[in-house]
Amino acid sequence: MAILESNTIKSTYQSLAYLFSDPAHNDAKTNKRVLACSGININMLHNSDGTLSTQQNGGYLAKQFHQNLKLAFNPNRKVQAQSIIISCSRDEFDTNDLDTQAKQLLQLANGFANKCFGDCQAVIAVQADGGHGQSGKLHAHILINSVKPRHGTSNRTMTVPTNRFSVRPLRNKLDDYLANNFELVTGRKWPGPINNQRSPESLKDLPNKAPWQRELKQTINEIKNQVTNIKDFLARLKQHEVTVVERGKKQQWTYHLKVNTSRGTKERRIRAFYQRKDKDGNVINTRGLGTDFTKQGLERYWEKQLIKQKESNSEPLSKTNVHSRKEVDHNGQQQSSEEEQLQKIKSLAADARAAAQQKQLRQHLNFEQLKRAKAEERKQYATRKAAQRNARSTSNQARSESISTEQRTREAAKRAIKAKQRRAQSNHKSADGPDF
Repeated sequence: MAILESNTIKSTYQSLAYLFSDPAHNDAKTNKRVLACSGININMLHNSDGTLSTQQNGGYLAKQFHQNLKLAFNPNRKVQAQSIIISCSRDEFDTNDLDTQAKQLLQLANGFANKCFGDCQAVIAVQADGGHGQSGKLHAHILINSVKPRHGTSNRTMTVPTNRFSVRPLRNKLDDYLANNFELVTGRKWPGPINNQRSPESLKDLPNKAPWQRELKQTINEIKNQVTNIKDFLARLKQHEVTVVERGKKQQWTYHLKVNTSRGTKERRIRAFYQRKDKDGNVINTRGLGTDFTKQGLERYWEKQLIKQKESNSEPLSKTNVHSRKEVDHNGQQQSSEEEQLQKIKSLAADARAAAQQKQLRQHLNFEQLKRAKAEERKQYATRKAAQRNARSTSNQARSESISTEQRTREAAKRAIKAKQRRAQSNHKSADGPDF
């Protein structure tokens, strides 16, 4: 029941640095960012014993990608690579033996990539440090260059057709490949492909596509722990400049926010959760943040928290009542025991509210600090650009003045030569005397 996702990549350097240079996002299973890796038609770093190192240099790999991009018909193409993510379920890899299963998944992902993209340039990395809801699950990233490597003596390269990255054909090819090779590699029977009976619990968190989506998930997870209803949740989101729009009869949510990019502030939007199915009910595509971030998912979360709170409050109270009855029989101190227990509960609630307020204050301070840092960065950038423009203007002015000075000098020299010639002619005539 592996999930396959395909995305376009506009910066191979950022993607490769994200895969290999970032620290582990979740250490529930391991503190390693990459468990196993390999490459197709690309040079990679090796350990002293000759094995591939899991600590690759993103800049070194991106440079090899760019060498092929420069030879393309359009070297300034926006889409530099394509990303394919294969996320495995617990039925396929339970991660009890993480190192062995990571190597098995790498073998499967490498075989699948060679079968579908053997003529391309690719990097494969296996990880198990997913975020909330995905922690510990094995998944493989396959980053494929959008331009094929050069073959023979040709100075030009061919681009990889985009239809080769269509999700539905790729998922069918992956299912066929796993059906034929999963048992050979792992020694276990493959659980089978994904279907429409798949439990929504395994779709609580989908793989992240961009840093701003991961930040949005983190913000939502922090806010939902501080409120207990939709109204307060939307109000707190608005304070973080995030708005929610409801769509359709089912009132499905779409999150809207503004993101600072190198080209200025851009508006981004992403659905909470969406699935597209074919006529037979098979899932074709899954998008969004996950079921935990829908309106229904948030309401279920608050209901569970309320039930847990009631159970935690009723359990110590019931024990106190039993104990207080014994005290009435012996010492007659029932009322004082109940008051002490109630006071403890109130103090715990006050501590929880104080901790939530402190956390909110820290988030606000961090957000303001980030805004000031970005404003200072934009100011410095504008200052550098103004200095460059002033330097160019001064240089052009000096150059024009130099050119005009040279022109005046040449014209003066020409006038002097002409005057000298006229004087020579007049002197010549006066020396010959008048004609008779």
